[in-house]
Amino acid sequence: MSPDQPIEASIYIAIDLDITDPEAMRSFAVAKAETPEHIAMASADLYAALAVSMDPLAIAEDVPGVRLLRGKVEPAQGHGVADLALPGFAGESDEREPAATGIGDDPVASLLEASRRVTGLNLDLLGVDQAAEEAQRRLAEHRARVLAGLLWHAAAAMTDELFNDLDLLRDRTPTSADIDETYVIANLPPQFAHRYDTRFAARFLTICTDLSMNLVAGWKEPSCVAQELAVRCLLAEADYLAEELELEAELPPDWLGMLENAFLRFADSMMLYDPAMDGFENDPAASPEGAPSMKFEDWFKPFGPHDHVPPFAERG
Repeated sequence: MSPDQPIEASIYIAIDLDITDPEAMRSFAVAKAETPEHIAMASADLYAALAVSMDPLAIAEDVPGVRLLRGKVEPAQGHGVADLALPGFAGESDEREPAATGIGDDPVASLLEASRRVTGLNLDLLGVDQAAEEAQRRLAEHRARVLAGLLWHAAAAMTDELFNDLDLLRDRTPTSADIDETYVIANLPPQFAHRYDTRFAARFLTICTDLSMNLVAGWKEPSCVAQELAVRCLLAEADYLAEELELEAELPPDWLGMLENAFLRFADSMMLYDPAMDGFENDPAASPEGAPSMKFEDWFKPFGPHDHVPPFAERG
């Protein structure tokens, strides 16, 4: 295999340990933290401090013939190595259950029915080339309508699951482990997990509901950073449903990439997911010229005077 054709791989490792001196570990994490966000995380939560203390890439730094890309640490309370089921191995179980979307035994028929309500998206945006030959255009139109219905049901499921997230986070000071248990909030940039409390979840629910209206009332570019992230959550929900319903043959090729390009073409917030850009939101020089603030406290601020954010979400 030539160097320009690397073989993609992931490593899943679980380590049981005992925290014998919490304050010493917390002090170490605060000293090691490279961004204000990580300092706040390490100071506020013991398990976040454990994550900040560890370098997941160090375990493979001496291995020849590999290029390290990214890594993450997800601490949890208790010991669990003995019972761990690693992704891709026998015995793995996914406890997540699909939201009650109302999709019946014939998913394609249900999605085509739902697509009639999606009047805010034209078929061109969903992959239809009006200049294509008739047979190709008809196939593309069918797939576009299935995709439209999928987005409608994904929006409904996302709203449903956000209410579940709200219930889960109620009266908690959130940790990374708490956010891992959520359905929708877990799709947000993980470095801010300790900030995703009940109030945030309620504001984000409002933003997502507003976004859902774009599907039926007319598509608009996201109005704030939080709504760009809501688009990301919507697409993640649609991707999950598509896999659960085995819709690959019924959807446009590379539909997820197509929608990301259509809905998030100017979304600088996608840099919040890039481990290489961790902390960039606090460095004005690291953001593209003219880009809106990506600081957490600015996520619900309208991008400009012609962008509108629901009052509850903006007020906080």
